Amino acid sequence: MSDLNNSNQEVKFKGLSIASMVCGIVGIVFFCFYYLSIILAILAIIFGAVFLNANKYNEDKTGRSMAIAGLVLGIITVGLVIIVIAGLFSAISRLNNFV
Repeated sequence: MSDLNNSNQEVKFKGLSIASMVCGIVGIVFFCFYYLSIILAILAIIFGAVFLNANKYNEDKTGRSMAIAGLVLGIITVGLVIIVIAGLFSAISRLNNFV
C-alpha cells in the first residue's frame, strides 16, 4: 500500500524543523550583521519548506509549528534586510547629490 495512506508514519526530518526555527531566530537576532542574517534566513526558509513538504500527508504534526515559525522568521528577515539595504543605497545616492 502507499505510504501516503499510512497514518502511523514517523515524522521525517524532524531536525530540519528545529534547524529552521533556530536559523530564523538567530537570523533575526543578528539582524545588524546583514551578511550573516541573510544566509541564516535563506537556510531557515529552505529547512522549513523541506520539512513541511516532506510531512504534508503525515497526521502527526510534531515539528510543524517549529518549521512554520522558522519559515515566517526567515521571510521577515529577508524582507527587513532588503528594506535596510534599499534604504542605505537611497541614503548614499542622496549624499552624492550634495557633494
